[in-house]
Formats: sequence, structure tokens, C-alpha cells
Amino acid sequence: MSLRRNLINNFVLTASTVVFPLITFPYITRVLSPENFGAISFADAFTQYFIIFSTIGIPVYGIREIAKVKDNPARYSILVKELVLIQLILSFIFSATFIVLYFLLPSLRINFSLVKIGCIYIICSSFLIEWFYQGMEKFAYITRRAIIVKAASVIAILIFIKQPDDYILYSFILVMAPFLNACINFHNFIRRYYISSNDRINLKQHLKPLLVLFGISVSVSIYSLMDTIILGLFTDTRNVGIYSVPLRLVKIFWTIVVGAGVVIIPRMAGYFAAKDMRSIGNLLTRSSNLVFLLCFPFCFFCLVFPKEILQVISGNKYLDATIALQVMSVVPLIVGLCNVFGSQFLLPLGEERRILHATILGLVISLSANFLLIPYLQFIGAAITCVLSETAVCLYVYLCSRKHIKAVFDHRLLVHIFLTIAICASAGIMLRNHLYNLPLLLTVFAIYLITFGVLQVVLFRNSFIFSLLKLKKA
Repeated sequence: MSLRRNLINNFVLTASTVVFPLITFPYITRVLSPENFGAISFADAFTQYFIIFSTIGIPVYGIREIAKVKDNPARYSILVKELVLIQLILSFIFSATFIVLYFLLPSLRINFSLVKIGCIYIICSSFLIEWFYQGMEKFAYITRRAIIVKAASVIAILIFIKQPDDYILYSFILVMAPFLNACINFHNFIRRYYISSNDRINLKQHLKPLLVLFGISVSVSIYSLMDTIILGLFTDTRNVGIYSVPLRLVKIFWTIVVGAGVVIIPRMAGYFAAKDMRSIGNLLTRSSNLVFLLCFPFCFFCLVFPKEILQVISGNKYLDATIALQVMSVVPLIVGLCNVFGSQFLLPLGEERRILHATILGLVISLSANFLLIPYLQFIGAAITCVLSETAVCLYVYLCSRKHIKAVFDHRLLVHIFLTIAICASAGIMLRNHLYNLPLLLTVFAIYLITFGVLQVVLFRNSFIFSLLKLKKA
């Protein structure tokens, strides 16, 4: 399949990860109480940690190794068997660890059903083998399957979740999606790709490269998930529930930003192979421009209209999260720039150790700041820590990349974005007395698009915007 089709499929898949939560999230936050929603988020944070430990870097390693042998069914069959076996062994170990922790930690005494559901998720993730289909470049299959399963999950949530006590059922429905994906993927692999082989299984050969990738993965995941766990340990499930709303909103948006950056990586790899540093610099500038285009409007809306956003997304019960949303509004921008200089530049350059150092720095800052701030500021302390740790990581990878190349930001584009924001902020303040919540947000967003479009396309004829829109300058 062509690169263009793969990119389109990747965009559709990324969009689905945003659209479906936007359908269910406002509904769930209105039906479930903050306490029950917080209990689910608390259990899910532990579950995600144990999945990270059990995958031990396999999702990244698997893609790379499958791509090397994708034309040799016998070799990729034994490879899949070995990697699944490694993950399955670790999944049982960490599922048992989860259960033991439940009985050892008083602060983890949530409903035991949530722990059992989490263990099901951990074990079934061993058979998901998404990395196999990504390595084989079966992006159309991945997209179709994922959208069908997600749609079924959304329908089930809207039909069966009707009251706060349904939070256990809600958690079960969430886990059924990866369970179904795993069943479909593994059955399809056995039926269409697997070839029986007499070659001996050699698990040891994979351990060293897996541990290197695992170090990066664990460091990133610990500082990105630790805030929720420490918040739950030091406060209560209500604080976790309140904090989970802005956190999920921010994560949904940075998924879009990072997903948009995926299209840059193949082109960047080609430029590195040709040692074309000028084109690499130009591509970094274009990639950072894309981050600015997506993230500054998000920052603006979260800073100026936090209450309206929370009322639309989650209802009045979560208005206490207003300050946390304002604080975390810059996180997608920081993560997006970190992705530009880290994943899109340092990784193709072979500087994985720099990224590992950056993630360890983020981990140290996250742990220190969370333990210092959460006991006093509760979920606002967690929000501040999130910004601090992501900023530290971004600055580190940026400084490392500056040693090799200087990426010039498009200052004119930044000026035009800020000018548009100033116009929209003035319009929003005037409209606040006449429009409320969703109508206000939609109106201001329309004003933003029109103003920015006029500035970029009509007045300043910005070449970057023209290239995005595939227009020809007159």
C-alpha cells in the first residue's frame, strides 16, 4: 500500500481516538459521580503501568523486527510466537502483583472488581499484536477493525450505562474493546499469516534490545501516569475524578498533535540517509509550525473559556477543575514540540540515549514535585507538576537537537496567530453576555478560523498555509 494511503489511514485512526471519547466522555462524566469516575481512573492508572511493564518495549521493537522479515512467513511466525510468549509470562506476573498490591495498600481498596477487570486487560494485551500489523503495513485493516470495535463500545456505553452505580459495568465495557481487538487480531494472524515451524524458540535474543526500549517507555510512562496515582494515594477518588477531566481533554488533544507529526518521520528518515541537513531544518520548521497552528488555539480556548468547556464536556459537577484546565492548557504545545525535536529528529539521528536522559529528568521532576505539591494543592498541584515535567523534557531534547541543527521558527506565523487570538479574545468577551457554553465556543471558533484564514491566505499569502491547503499562490 502507498505511503499516502497509509498516512490517510493513520489520520482516520487518530481522529477516531479523539471523536469516540468526545461522544462518550461528556455522557459518562454526567452519569457517573466524581468518586466513581475517580475510582475507575485510579485503577486504570495502575493497569496502564502494569501493561507497560508487561510489554517491555515490544510494541516498538516488534514493529522494527517484523518490518525486517515481513517477506519471510516462517521467520515472522516464530518472531511473533517468541514476543507473545515473553509478554504473556510478564502479564501473569504483573496481574498477580496487582492483586497482591490491592491487599497490601489500604489506599488501593477500591472495588475489587476494578482490579479483576484490570488484570483481564493486562493479560489480553499479550495477544493484541498490533505491532505485527503495523510492521506489515496493514494500516487499512487496523483502521477498519479499530473503528468497528470502538463504535460497538460507544453504543454499549450509551445503552447500558444509566446511573452512578454502573461504573463497574462501564469499566468492563472499556476493557472489552481491547479484548475484542486481541481476539480478532490473533485469530486473523493464525488464519492468514502463521506458518508452523520446527525452529527452536529463543527468547533470550530479544531481551537486550527490549530492555533499552523499555527504559525509555517506563520513564515516560511513570512521569505521565504518576500524578494520578500519587493524587489518589494522598487525597481521595473525588480529587482524582476532578483532575481526570482536564487530563483526559489534554491527552486527547496531544494525541492529535503527535499523530499529525507521524507523517514527518518517513520523510525525515530519507533526508538523514541523504545527509541533507538543509531539508531536515526546513522540515523541522514546518513540523513546529504545524504544532503552533494546532496548539495555540487550544491554549487560548482553555485559558479564556475553561468553564464553558467543562460545562460542555462534563457538566457542572466538574467546574472545580477550571484552574487545572487553565494550567494544563500549554501541555499539548510542549508535548508537540518535544515530539518534533525528540521523536522526529533525535531518534532518526540515533540519539536514543538523549531521549532516555530527558525522560529520566522528567521522571525525577515529576516524582519530586508531585510529592511536594499534591499534599498542599491536591489536583492543582498535579496539574502544575505535569507542566513542569513536560517542560523539562522538552527543553532538554530541544537543547540536544540544537547541537546538531538550528531549526528556525516562523516568527511571522506566530505573530499572526497571536493577532488572531487577540481579536477572538475581544470578541469572546463581548459575546459572553449574549451566548453561553457551546454556542459561544462555536461562534468564537468560527471567528478564529475566518480571521486567521483572511490574515494568512488573503493578506499575507503565507506559503506554509498554502502548502497545507494545496493551493497555488497567484
